[in-house]
Amino acid sequence: MHTLVLHTPKGGSGKSTIARELAVAAAASAGMQVAMADLDPQGTTTGWYQRREATAPVLVKLDPVRRAEALAEAGVGLLVVDTPPGQPAFIRDLLGWADVVLVPVRPTPDDLLAAAPIAASLASHSRWAFVLSQVPPRTRLLASALRQLAALGRVAPAQFTFRADFPAASISGQAAVEFTGKAAEEGAELWRYVQSILRGPDADTPQGKPGRSHGAKGRSGTGSGAGRAR
Repeated sequence: MHTLVLHTPKGGSGKSTIARELAVAAAASAGMQVAMADLDPQGTTTGWYQRREATAPVLVKLDPVRRAEALAEAGVGLLVVDTPPGQPAFIRDLLGWADVVLVPVRPTPDDLLAAAPIAASLASHSRWAFVLSQVPPRTRLLASALRQLAALGRVAPAQFTFRADFPAASISGQAAVEFTGKAAEEGAELWRYVQSILRGPDADTPQGKPGRSHGAKGRSGTGSGAGRAR
């Protein structure tokens, strides 16, 4: 079983949105059982799950300081963990056994200022990456944000633009990857990137180095799923 953790001390960065988009994309495309764990007391992911009609992914309880061996024994292939803002006491243990850590960052001065300490805290983890989130369309902040983040570590080649499909899908417990359109393409592309980390050459990056940086692509990958783009 692989464990994917969404982590950043910054609140409002898009962790819950990215977590559910990746979990749904994985459940639909990877042929594996996918579970989610909501460690945020605000319960954003839990509320989304309660509105969801589809049976996958499943929502599970998790002890963040212990590797979830029972889930692996139950046949879960991927565990996606949504974490709270701040630095809870359990976060070091959780990050220590996570296979991949994604750090959502908005292209704002406040979020970028917080990026360096986050990168330093993940220096001993070989498979982590920044993900640009809530990117305004046609913003002049994007190029500068990419340069700053690339100087600190790996940057995912897929970003989440500020699109109506993400909150619209959440209303009914869906994910934008279940629609068609640009938001679905972005979610599918980010999932493909996570898969590449799990099975690609960067997985062997020596400990202590965040790996090579990747600039964001100018185009999105092709998503799949049914539904209307909004």
